[in-house]
Amino acid sequence: MAKLLHTSRVKIQKEPGNSKIKRAKIEGFPNVLRMGIHGGIAKFFKLSPDEPMASTLDYIVAAVGGCMTGTFAGALEARGIRADSEKLQVEAEGRIEDVDGKMILTGIKVRYRLKVPKDKRASVERALEHHEGLCPASESVRRGITVEWESEIQEESESESQRTAGSSAAPFAYKE
Repeated sequence: MAKLLHTSRVKIQKEPGNSKIKRAKIEGFPNVLRMGIHGGIAKFFKLSPDEPMASTLDYIVAAVGGCMTGTFAGALEARGIRADSEKLQVEAEGRIEDVDGKMILTGIKVRYRLKVPKDKRASVERALEHHEGLCPASESVRRGITVEWESEIQEESESESQRTAGSSAAPFAYKE
C-alpha cells in the first residue's frame, strides 16, 4: 500500500489573448513557470507563436532528465566519484510524435558523458544499471500516472460578462 509523502499543488492560468502561453505557480516557491509552444509543436497546432517557449512536454522531458541526473550523480558521489559539470554532462531528449492525430511524448532518452578514474569504471557501470529504478520521475512516467480532473462552473451575471468581454480579467491570486 502506498504512503502519501507530499501533495504537490500547482496553480495554472492561461495568459490573456490567443496565445498558447500558460503560467504555473508551484505552491511554496516564488517563481512562475511560463509554458508555450515552439517548433514542431507549433506546426502541429498550425500556429506561429509570437513568443516561442518551452512546452509542457519539454518540462516533462526536463523533469525526468533532471531527476535521473540527480539520482545518478548522487550514486556517483556516494562512491567517491565526482559528478560536477567537469566530469558529468547530461542531455535529455524527448520524442514527440503524432499518434492517431494526437501529440504524444512517446519516449525520453537520457545521455550521459562521463570522465571517471580508471579504477572506478565498474562502480560507475553498477550505478548506471540501478539509477533509473531509483528516480521518482522516471518511475512515475514509466508506470503511468493517473490523471483525474474535476470542475466547478459558475455562471457570470450579465454585467460581469459585459465587463470582462473587452478586457482581460485580473489573474487569480496565488496563495502561499
